[in-house]
Order: sequence, then structure tokens, then C-alpha cells
Amino acid sequence: MPGPSATKPGDIVYAMNGKTVEIDNTDAEGRLVLSDAIYYTSTEYKPHTLIDVATLTGAMHVALGEIFSGVFSTSDALWEQLRVAGETEYDRFWRMPLDEDFGPQIYSSNADLQNTGGRDGGSCTAALFLKPFAHGIEAEDGQEPAMRWAHIDIAGAMEATRATPYQEMGMTGRPVRALIEFVRNLSAAK
Repeated sequence: MPGPSATKPGDIVYAMNGKTVEIDNTDAEGRLVLSDAIYYTSTEYKPHTLIDVATLTGAMHVALGEIFSGVFSTSDALWEQLRVAGETEYDRFWRMPLDEDFGPQIYSSNADLQNTGGRDGGSCTAALFLKPFAHGIEAEDGQEPAMRWAHIDIAGAMEATRATPYQEMGMTGRPVRALIEFVRNLSAAK
């Protein structure tokens, strides 16, 4: 421990949205910061669409390698728009399950959430951890959700370890090309 006030396994912290989070793994601190950023953005700015991009889990690198960025989304329409933009720019996405069946791995008995859910389905549990912080993604009073949300895990796609005709070795900048195309398509549709 770097000091007596350092976060350690078993600690319980409060997130910005009031949820309690039990620290299971101190190396999973990025999702704690990202969850508060998602909540802040969704409540302060109330966007119609929120897309977060992070190198959140090594599990995504294992699952998809360098070929695809993994997308978790509560919106089928948003997923389809991202997929089309990714195919257009050859900056491809693969939809991953954002399913409550992974929930028991992160629903702790000591807090509302646990910051990791173990090795199995690690990228899925990380995305499910973020979901309660995306305010406005649930339909209320028979209305459409106020916000569409997608989490893009670029852990594998962020770096090319072999050159291809399209990509040099090194950091890729992915998914910037696809996101620019996504925004371009949104703009053209208006």
C-alpha cells in the first residue's frame, strides 16, 4: 500500500450517483472514474447520445484481439449506426452482451456493486458495472429512453502489433475514424 489512506480490497466507496461500490480489485480503478464521468455527463448535460471509449479490460483484448472494438449498448439503433460507421471506415465494431445474467458477479452483498466480477466475462461485467451510471437509458412512463448509451472497449484495438495494408504497427487511434463517420452520418440525417 502506498499509504494508510490508499484504497484496499474490501473498502466501500460512494459513487457520484449515490451507489455504494465495494472494491474487489484496486487495479480496476478506471471504471470508478469512468462511472462518475458517465453519470456527471448524463445528468449535467443530458445528451441524446452518450458514447464512452476506454481501454477498460484486458478481457476485451482476449475476446476480440486487435480486429474489432467491443461495443456494449442499450440501444439497437445506436449499435446499428456505429456498426455502419465502423464498416465504412474499416474501423470495425463487434456487439457484446450487456446482459443482467452477468449481474450476480458484480452485485455484492456488502454494497450495491462490486468493482470487478472475476475473470469470466470480464468485459461484460465491466460494462454492466457502468450501466447504472448512464442516467436516462431506461424508458419511463411509456416514453422512449431520454438517452442512448454505448460503451466501447478498445483494449485490443488500440494498438497494432503487426502492420497491415491499412494500419502501421503501433498505436491506432481507433475508433476515431468510425466515430467521425458516425457523427457525419448523424449530421447528414438532420
